[in-house]
Amino acid sequence: MGDKRKIDMSGFNISSYAYKELEYFCMQYGEKKRLIKYGYGPKALRYTPVRVKGGISDSTFETANQMIKIKCDIEMIENAAKETDEQLYKYIIKNVTEGVPYEVLNVPCGRRQFYDKRKLFFYKLYCIKNKNV
Repeated sequence: MGDKRKIDMSGFNISSYAYKELEYFCMQYGEKKRLIKYGYGPKALRYTPVRVKGGISDSTFETANQMIKIKCDIEMIENAAKETDEQLYKYIIKNVTEGVPYEVLNVPCGRRQFYDKRKLFFYKLYCIKNKNV
């Protein structure tokens, strides 16, 4: 990630800690996409049912439940980006999830406009995440 400029989200009423949480949440996007892609294979379902108080646990159900939560996280990021800007959402996702800088992305807008959209993305993601909590 290197040297990153501190982003001021106080205009959106988001604390620096909440912003950092959103930033790290976005950085897990690629990992979550890989889990969805490969998560339904035999490796994910390798656990055998375990006797727990009140019955037997269902590892298949637990895995499916986990996959649903991961898909929901991915959709939150994608929906917030699309709500922010329908034309720029792919650039926003690449920037916030992989750390690809504006200069490399070849974005069809100015730098300031892009980073304003990026702030708006984090605001929308904050609202979506807190509505779903």
